Amino acid sequence: MSHQQAKIIDLSTALPPCPQFLREALSQSLVELALEPELHWRIRKNRPGGEDRDREAGARWIAPRVGEILPSSRILLTNGTQNALVVVLRNLCKPGDVIVAEQLAYLLIRPIAVSLGLIVVGVEMDEEGVNPAALDVIGRAIRPKLLYCTPTVQNPTTAIMSADRRADVVRIAKTHNIAIIEDDVLGRLHKEAPPSLYSYAPDITWYIMSVSKCFAMGIRLAYLAIPEGIRAADVFAPHLRSSSMFANSLSCELVSHWVKGGHGAEIAEKARSEVDARQKLALQHLGQFGPRAVPGGLHLWIELPANVSSDSVVKAALASGVQIRSAGMFSVDHKPPPNAIRVAITGPQNHAGLDAGLSVVANLLSEHLAETAQRKVQIS
Repeated sequence: MSHQQAKIIDLSTALPPCPQFLREALSQSLVELALEPELHWRIRKNRPGGEDRDREAGARWIAPRVGEILPSSRILLTNGTQNALVVVLRNLCKPGDVIVAEQLAYLLIRPIAVSLGLIVVGVEMDEEGVNPAALDVIGRAIRPKLLYCTPTVQNPTTAIMSADRRADVVRIAKTHNIAIIEDDVLGRLHKEAPPSLYSYAPDITWYIMSVSKCFAMGIRLAYLAIPEGIRAADVFAPHLRSSSMFANSLSCELVSHWVKGGHGAEIAEKARSEVDARQKLALQHLGQFGPRAVPGGLHLWIELPANVSSDSVVKAALASGVQIRSAGMFSVDHKPPPNAIRVAITGPQNHAGLDAGLSVVANLLSEHLAETAQRKVQIS
């Protein structure tokens, strides 16, 4: 079974592109850090929420997205997005509270919320993500504590909120006293993204940017920007003894080194170029099926005809050695998901592996569409 699993081409996981430049930057920076005379003392201790120098680097890294360099007192470092979500949810909610998320969303938001005793309700989406009218209805009927959303390159649909849509979502959230958690994990990879929700509403928005998609998942670090008027130290106080919530000290040192020295921006730029190249390859294989793809997106979204089951396509792909995901995996409640699949393009280490996996998916989709067309002819 392990041998069989090793042959699976993973088009299900949206990994960071890991360009060659990352290897070069990593090698150079680790040597430079090792030569610093005080490094061994700096990594000797945990850093709950990050030290001042870590938070200052975080403020610089997210500044292009939030519109300013925030005071370091408004920044927290956590051990990735999942931990940042726990910090915010525990701060704002109590068991039994209702939160809202996009009907299809980051597949761990629901289990995290449920583990904290929260109720998750999905809000309807359109081509730009959260539907403001639907959010307004939920706000009036349920009065949720917060909205979790990904306005830029939404996962899994690739939707991007326009500037007008972002303003509408913020206006409705303020009307109903709904806090916002903005997950901007791909914000540095999508150059054309409108300003973040945080820049529209810094008083109610909790902004999260992990470095997992730009740099590497193994670094395990996310920046959390706190709304105005709230002390970051107070937010993190309940977690001071939970070391699993802390970004590890060596990751803090490495990322800060990259941000301050310019390697971070260069890695992100190289990652964008690699994503562009992989998207072109993906569209060569899957363009005939009408996929949604946007700059900086690590996956494609394909809506299927009603007579072609997304689950059957996923099963057939796995039987053929390729792993993809159906829309149902991203559902946050019990409403029927759309008939669609998500095809990630950054899992294989090289273009040859990606090409092979995409070829399998394209052939399967063609076969399924041909079979349903043939059945229609027979019935008629």
